[in-house]
Amino acid sequence: MDEFARMMSMEGVRPLDQKKEVSRRIVKQASPVPSQPLVTPPELGPGGYAWVTGPRARTALETALERLANEIRNGRRGWATGILQDGRTVTLPASSGAASLLGTADRQSLRLMIVGGDGWTFVMHPLMGVATLDDDPA
Repeated sequence: MDEFARMMSMEGVRPLDQKKEVSRRIVKQASPVPSQPLVTPPELGPGGYAWVTGPRARTALETALERLANEIRNGRRGWATGILQDGRTVTLPASSGAASLLGTADRQSLRLMIVGGDGWTFVMHPLMGVATLDDDPA
């Protein structure tokens, strides 16, 4: 488990495809940081999801951009924002597609990309390739 996933689990973010009402399993394993428990995802099943990595993070980005385009077409508000390493924000060209957005994130060394709309939020750490796309809490 990488450092970002470990940090997310320590902050109470549920693992990939774990239902919200299911509790986390703590498993002791050899890790780079001695005596630190690791949280492992349960068997995958239906329901919400929290974070994904690698190619699935790219798919989550594409899904978020599709949702954003649908929101705008239906007259609702949405946004795409990047957070630079120094904390400043920039508006992202969400209409230009995932590849262009990831290229922008790489060129500007974005710390986070945030895409959101009516009742949902997508957050991605582009340098780590970790993303979350979920409905906002009620």
